Amino acid sequence: MDTFKFKTLLKVVEYGSITKAGEELGYTQSGVSHMIRSIERELGFPVLIRSRTGVAPTENCEKILPALRQLVNW
Repeated sequence: MDTFKFKTLLKVVEYGSITKAGEELGYTQSGVSHMIRSIERELGFPVLIRSRTGVAPTENCEKILPALRQLVNW
């Protein structure tokens, strides 16, 4: 598990935007999307609902967000 990828996911959820999270962290939109896909492969389920207006966490993602926040804070 790469905690930086989880930090990136948390930023994406916070901003509701892959692009804004990438700008904050110094990555391209493509780079952040790649990290999110990697997380989804590791976890075995989608973590984001993508739409024209941005992104939102899936129900499964909502369930693990508290644990991810703790992990990143450690």
